[in-house]
Amino acid sequence: MQRPLRLHPPIDLNEYLVHRILYDRDPRLKIVCDKIAVRDIIRERLGDAFVVPLLGVWSDPRHIPWHTLPDRFVLKPNHSSGPVALIRDANQLDTQALTAKATEWLRHDFFDSSLEWGYRGLPRRITAEPLLLGPNGAEVIEAVALTFGGKVAAIRVFLGGKDNPDRCDNWFDRNSVRLPFYSLKYRLGDYVLDPAMTERIIAAAEAVSAGFSHLRVDFYLTDEGLRIGELTPYCGAGLIPWNRRGCDRVFGQLWADPSRIDEIDDLGALIEASD
Repeated sequence: MQRPLRLHPPIDLNEYLVHRILYDRDPRLKIVCDKIAVRDIIRERLGDAFVVPLLGVWSDPRHIPWHTLPDRFVLKPNHSSGPVALIRDANQLDTQALTAKATEWLRHDFFDSSLEWGYRGLPRRITAEPLLLGPNGAEVIEAVALTFGGKVAAIRVFLGGKDNPDRCDNWFDRNSVRLPFYSLKYRLGDYVLDPAMTERIIAAAEAVSAGFSHLRVDFYLTDEGLRIGELTPYCGAGLIPWNRRGCDRVFGQLWADPSRIDEIDDLGALIEASD
């Protein structure tokens, strides 16, 4: 990040995230980081309707019954962050190559590379889920809610799948107002977030993140309603490359005092003033 790291105490959001990586040993982080176990939290707090269906779970990729999976599905490990295979046409599937890839995923404890304690020693499994669709059969839209103390501070919407080079970034406040910043990892998008959808995202995100100092709640906007794919405690691994320094500062302040979220009239102006 090209600046000194402050940890005692942390001040910016990225510093809070690094502090969590190094020092937070809340046992709930083990549940949140496990893509199988986290479903129980989502189900208990919101019901089955918000849980992405499971097509199967395997400890050995050689036992995956490929012929029973649908034409479109997602394969990923439960114990790490990032690895995923999006299968859009099973007729084009190279099962031998995918088995080898899944086997490689299971060889490594994700903690060894990430140092994120919540992943340390998790049981390693391969999961399959349906490849979800958005309204009218379009590619599903992803929306993530940044929560602090169980309150949504901002919503980020991605257009374009994880394997799409044109994936773009859109940020909004709690009133669906576009915010003047983006992550340098993606280009700026032009998505318009419907206020009714914003309300649904906020209600679900705050219910599922209650009791946590910070979680990123990752949604899919599907043709059958909202689904939660993950609860992320180590957003960006503490290396989020904002285009505005004020983002890091303001979100760090909200981690320290979530009660401020209800008092903010114009989040975009606050961030601009904090640059």
